[in-house]
Order: sequence, then C-alpha cells, then structure tokens
Amino acid sequence: MTGAGLRTGKVLVGRIGSVAGSLVVGQVLVGLTYVAAARQMEPAELGLVATCYAIATVASTIFDVGLTGYTIREVGGGDLTFLRARQLVTAKRRLVLLLVVPTVAASLLIMRQPIDGLVLGVVGWAVWEAQTANALLRMQEKFTKAVSAQLIGRAVGLAVVLGLLVVLPAQRALAIGLVTSFALEAAIDYSILRRNRHGASSQADLLSVHRRSYSFGIVSLAGIGQQLDTPAVTLGAGPGAGGIYAGAGRLLGPLLFLSWSMALVGAPWLARARNDPAELRREERRIGLTALGLCVGPLVAAAVGPTIIPWILGDQFAMSGTTFAVLAIGAALSTLNQGLALVLQNRKAEHFVGVTITVGLVTGLVVTYVAAVLGGAVWAAVGFVVSQIYILTRLAIRVFGPSRVPRHVEGTEE
Repeated sequence: MTGAGLRTGKVLVGRIGSVAGSLVVGQVLVGLTYVAAARQMEPAELGLVATCYAIATVASTIFDVGLTGYTIREVGGGDLTFLRARQLVTAKRRLVLLLVVPTVAASLLIMRQPIDGLVLGVVGWAVWEAQTANALLRMQEKFTKAVSAQLIGRAVGLAVVLGLLVVLPAQRALAIGLVTSFALEAAIDYSILRRNRHGASSQADLLSVHRRSYSFGIVSLAGIGQQLDTPAVTLGAGPGAGGIYAGAGRLLGPLLFLSWSMALVGAPWLARARNDPAELRREERRIGLTALGLCVGPLVAAAVGPTIIPWILGDQFAMSGTTFAVLAIGAALSTLNQGLALVLQNRKAEHFVGVTITVGLVTGLVVTYVAAVLGGAVWAAVGFVVSQIYILTRLAIRVFGPSRVPRHVEGTEE
C-alpha cells in the first residue's frame, strides 16, 4: 500500500475510532444507568422496563425509515444539500404521532403503573430526536459538539437516576433518567443547529426519499437486533428471563456501536469514491479490513463476559454472563454485516440489502422466541447469532460472487 493509501486508511480508522469512542462512552453511561437501577430491582422488574425501552428504540428506528443514514450518505457524497436534509427532518417530525401513539399504548399495557408507562412511552420520540439532531451536526462536521451533547445527556441521565433512586421506585427513576438522557441531548444539538427557518419539504418529497432510504433503516434494525429480541424473550419465557436477557443486552451496546460508527463514517466515505471504480475498490477493501478489526472487541468480550457480567449486575443476574457471551458473538458477525451492507448500498443494491436483513431479522426473532420458550434467556440469545449468520452469508455471496461488479457506476441495480 502506498504512503498516501496508508494515510487515507488512518484517516478512515481515526474517524471511525472518534465516532465509536463517543458512542461507546455514551453507551457505557447508559449501561451504568441500568446497573444503578438494576441493583435495586428484581430481574422481572428490569425486564418490563427493558421491554418498553426496546419497543420504543426499535419503533424510533422503524419510524425513521433510514432517513438519518441516507441523508448522511447523500450529503457526504454531495448529492443532497444540508438545507434539504433539514427540511426532510422537519417534514418527518410532523408525523411524530405515528411513533408516539403506539409506543405509549404499548408501555401502558406492559407497565404496572400508568405513570411509568407514560414516561417510557415517549422514550422513542426522544431517541429519534437525539439521533436525528446528532446526525445533522455530523453532516456539518461539528463532531466535537455532537459528541459533547451526547455525553452530557447521558451523564445527566445517570445523575438523575442516582438522585431519584432515593425518593422513587427504581423502575420510575430509570424511566425518567432514560427520557432525560436523550431529550437533553436533542435540546443541546438543536440549540447549536439553531432554528430551521426554511420550512419543511412536502410529504410527497419525503415519501420519495423513503423509497431509497428504507434499506438504511433495516440495516439499523440489524444493529439493534438484541433490543428487538428483548420483547420476544419476555413474551416467550416471562419478565424474569427478559430481565436476564436485557441485562446482557444493555451491556452489549458499546460493542454494537463499533459497527454503527463504521456505518456512520463509512457511508459518506464510500460515496465520495463511487465515481472512480479503482479508488472505490480500494475504499471497499479498507471498509472490509476495518470491519474485521472491529470484530476483535466483541470476541474478547464474549470470552470474559461470563465472569465479569454477574459481578457488575449482581448475583441475581448470574445467567446474564453466558447470555452476554452468545450475544457478543452475534455482535462480531453484525460488525461484518455492517461493512458488507455499506458496500452494497453504495453500489445501489439497497433493495437486496433490505430484503436480506428483513428475512434475517424475522428468522432470528422466530428462533429467539422458540428458544426462549425451550431454554430461557441463554438459549434465546442464539436467535441473534442465527440471524447474523444468515445475513452474513447472503451479503458475502452478493459482494464477492459473480455480481460483484459495482453496478452504481452504471446507475442501475441488477
């Protein structure tokens, strides 16, 4: 590799490392927030809160329909202006009741106390606002400010939980802390972005964008697969097993953010090279090697998890350690999938990526539910691994198989 190539590779890894570092620290703070509350809760109580949080988080990703990831790539590639991206976000916000009403209804049905259900029901909205605002800052290359807002929000959320645990039930303190964390991040981000004075795009324009962005949303769902699994485990094996699974899943977050950071940085990175086939192939190789390198973290975590996790969460969560180890193996596979999906999306194979990940997720959820019924949380974790193996196989065949020619050069998808 030439000196210029090495420098370019270092820039890519450096940017991924910077984004990953902030996301990992943010997730560590979220994990500590859960740990602080979990040590004063039974697994069944944590299972209910985690189920509501998982539903809200997944709902926010579905509601986004890949808009965040798509606009990041298109603005990075110069095919979309920041102004239009801001207008699309404003148009999307006008539909927020499509997110809030279902999540509030689900949380009210799950939680024993209505007030807890109401608070957890708006977590999805707060998560979407925080992630969208953070993405807008990154589009303007205001990475430091985006990182600062996120970390301040998570730190304040943890402080709120620690303070409220003195006067409120642990479930309610955790619910309020989670909402505070994301809502504060969004508020700080938008104070930096300032008010959008250019209005919203039309709903027809938004729908047109969503026809191209949906695969980004599905890829995001793959990255939070263990959160999507939590309600399935609770339904199949009860709140206790759901709490064990959630305890492992919440601590898995930093590992998954390694792959998410690659998606955030890699999409615009590849987009800049897609008009030069030779350069594109070099950048695709860099993405692949980076994905392989990022797999080391989850694999190491899988080896030490069974020993460390029970020590962190307490003896009542002893089985979370083994569950964590299985999920961490799935996280390593998910990291490889993120790299392959990036390459294919940049080749305009969004439809193939979307269908593959959808089938993989549905298959994984079915396996998770059945395994939870048969063997509890540990067996259920296998469902996440199964889904990632299926996705990896399909994406790898498409990337390295006979149809590996970058179709985006011709502007069509096979």
